[in-house]
Amino acid sequence: MNMNRRNLLKVLGLSAVGVATVPLWMDGWTSDDLPADTTGLDEDQKLVLAAMVDTYIPSGEIPGAKELEVDHFILAMVGGCFQKETQEEFLTGFNGLHQSSTEAYGSSFDQLSTQQRVELLIKLEATEKDPDKTINFVPFIKDLTISGYMSSKYIMENHLGYEFVPGRFNGSFPVEKSVYRNA
Repeated sequence: MNMNRRNLLKVLGLSAVGVATVPLWMDGWTSDDLPADTTGLDEDQKLVLAAMVDTYIPSGEIPGAKELEVDHFILAMVGGCFQKETQEEFLTGFNGLHQSSTEAYGSSFDQLSTQQRVELLIKLEATEKDPDKTINFVPFIKDLTISGYMSSKYIMENHLGYEFVPGRFNGSFPVEKSVYRNA
């Protein structure tokens, strides 16, 4: 794979800005912790985003991404952590998804069956490789969905065994043998 220097610097710069501006609520978040949406998505686009996260991580024995409101996490991340250019490409991505969905199936993405959604997302992820864009919409949403799901408080506490600060204190435990010896 041949990557030119300009694109590499753009990716590294975007990554550095994203990591440097990651807010503290990202680790172990709940929907109550998230700031208000500032992305400018309309209600139809929010339904499409909810359908996308539900397609990537559906509910089963444990809650899926839609139940954990990962779509709200994505909106908070895009609105609070990314530059204006990335936010504009994020909004434009919904138009491309809607166009692809209506061309392929004659319906909006959120109205498609789960199988149709999966097929369309796989197809779009394979074809979205524009080096001039800061983000490619479908892989961008997929990555944020996984990040949001895995960093949600529910998953961290119930499935990853994470204990939030201050954690547990075990001040009394038996000491069997001293590490230090008398000289």
